[in-house]
Amino acid sequence: MCSIDVEVIYLHDYISGLEMNVEYRKASKTDLGRCIEIRGLTQDNALNRSQLAAIGVTNSSWSPLIENGTFVGNVAVIDGSLIGFCFGDAHSGEILVLAILSGYEGYGVGKQLLNLTCSDLFSKGHAELWLAASATPVVRAHGFYRKLGWRPTNRFDDNGDELLRYTKI
Repeated sequence: MCSIDVEVIYLHDYISGLEMNVEYRKASKTDLGRCIEIRGLTQDNALNRSQLAAIGVTNSSWSPLIENGTFVGNVAVIDGSLIGFCFGDAHSGEILVLAILSGYEGYGVGKQLLNLTCSDLFSKGHAELWLAASATPVVRAHGFYRKLGWRPTNRFDDNGDELLRYTKI
């Protein structure tokens, strides 16, 4: 029998009155279509389906990597609709992507998805994780990761993104 770990967190925004139960669970290959759609709808650094395909991110390229455990991930679901996701590479310890629909940003969904995926990668034996994020302070990702303890390495990838590292405490 297969068990699926699901965590449900109740969120209430006292300013807007928004209330929601966010379900967090492991990502599966059946989530990929919606993940690709969400990636094109994010507020910052949106990439549509064709842009993702041009860099090798498709259902057919990622499905086997999720199935064989190379890519591990988690998704956030509200009322049956996927609203965010995070994936990491189990072999390299890289956080590959974190994306949240813009209407759900600021509620801790991204932080929770990142924490879950980091835990998955640490459980694979990594003592240090890494990711590439904008080095430009006006881009929200710049402050988001640093606030959560990710540290700059003063190294940059070919896209000009700064490589950040996170060490298991």
